[in-house]
Amino acid sequence: MAISASRKAGTAGTLRSQKVKSRRDFRDMSFIYTSVLLASICLTVLCGYIWSRITVVSIGYDISKANRERVNLIEQNRRLKIEFEKLKSPERIEDIASRELNLVHPGREQVVDIR
Repeated sequence: MAISASRKAGTAGTLRSQKVKSRRDFRDMSFIYTSVLLASICLTVLCGYIWSRITVVSIGYDISKANRERVNLIEQNRRLKIEFEKLKSPERIEDIASRELNLVHPGREQVVDIR
């Protein structure tokens, strides 16, 4: 009997030093609140990441469109400069003056020297 009493005493001391998990009380709602809070935080982070990626892609498309428009405007500017040079050429102006306006070069008697 002495042996069994010492074993019981030794066993009781051993169990006290061990960390024993008890079953969770399902009426305790803190686990559910923590889970919902964690899930909502993860969902918010995920939505923020998706929103940022969509914004980056959209801005990329806008930049691409602006670059295409820039190239078109540079080409149009080059064509307009060439057209401007053609329109202001002295040969063209003289041709229009003689054909449409019936202008002629002045004769010697029409020139007046101013000193």
